[in-house]
Amino acid sequence: MDYDISPYLNLTPLNIKQASVLLEAVELSRESLETYLPWAASVTDLDGAKKYISERLAMSDSRYFSIMYHHQFIGVFAIKSVEAPNTCEIGYWLCETARGNAIMDKVLRVMLPRLQEELAMRHIEFHCLDFNVASIKIAQRAGAKLVRRYVVPMQDKLPKTMCIYTADLS
Repeated sequence: MDYDISPYLNLTPLNIKQASVLLEAVELSRESLETYLPWAASVTDLDGAKKYISERLAMSDSRYFSIMYHHQFIGVFAIKSVEAPNTCEIGYWLCETARGNAIMDKVLRVMLPRLQEELAMRHIEFHCLDFNVASIKIAQRAGAKLVRRYVVPMQDKLPKTMCIYTADLS
């Protein structure tokens, strides 16, 4: 199912045919993506992009969408399953050229009520590294509050602090 966010911004289900545009977006933003997202280091060629997409499409109870801006691929938006009832994790990434334009605020303004109506979600989570200020601000603008932290290993083998922000949709 497609979601129209605005006349020029929409979400379409992520599919394997988008591997080349996904690879291009990762290449254009590689340095910044690898800072926050360990998977970016493995998307270095078309096979890596196809694997990234295939792995996400195989995740049960999760939905992955291409973020399309003026019909161009600019990133990925995800609704991920978590253990808590009526709760999902929101995940996303944008290529550098799309950042700073309130794209995610626009997406969330449309998608949060849809999650409540279509999937009976009552709570959302954002998982952000503690130094990812932009994503933390997006979570906070969506009404999310910091509820816990945990340590995760990253590609540089150094532990990083992941923060979980939660918002009520009801």
